[in-house]
Amino acid sequence: MKRTFQHIATRTLLFAGLSLGLATTAHAGSEDWESPEAIVHALYDTISGDAGTQRDWDRYRDLFLDGARMSVAMDSSIGSGIMGMGSEELITQTETAYAATGFHELPLVTKVEQHGLLASVMSSFEIRLRTSDEEPLMRGLNHFQLLNDGERWWIVSNVGIVETPSSPLPEAFLPRTRAGAK
Repeated sequence: MKRTFQHIATRTLLFAGLSLGLATTAHAGSEDWESPEAIVHALYDTISGDAGTQRDWDRYRDLFLDGARMSVAMDSSIGSGIMGMGSEELITQTETAYAATGFHELPLVTKVEQHGLLASVMSSFEIRLRTSDEEPLMRGLNHFQLLNDGERWWIVSNVGIVETPSSPLPEAFLPRTRAGAK
């Protein structure tokens, strides 16, 4: 039997999808995953909270495709290198490091590029321990990779960087008032 390129590509994509463990929708119709912007902002919302606040980790877990990874590159007085983790590791890190102080990752500018069931989202952010803090603790840029299974969006991965004096946020990712835009 002669195999065409399309036949081979279709089988390869099907196998890759099964290998990734396509997740099922737990709460169909949720506003959290109706668009690329919505799922990214839901992530920011679920990991943010004041000291002593119990976050909705089940809501958080529902945002990620099984096996999703997050990585951040840092070069600061806090530490240098690349830190990678799965979604469950982020829960542990957040609960351990910020339960007593609070932690708010607040989106600044979000830009989406979408082609069908694939979306790439770049989102600048700032981190504050309390929303009332005068200045952010740090700022950075996240790059989310999203897929849609025909019913909803899933976070597949996130790669981020922390802003440094030698590598500030690009002007396009600064809030309009800070970037001097009209």
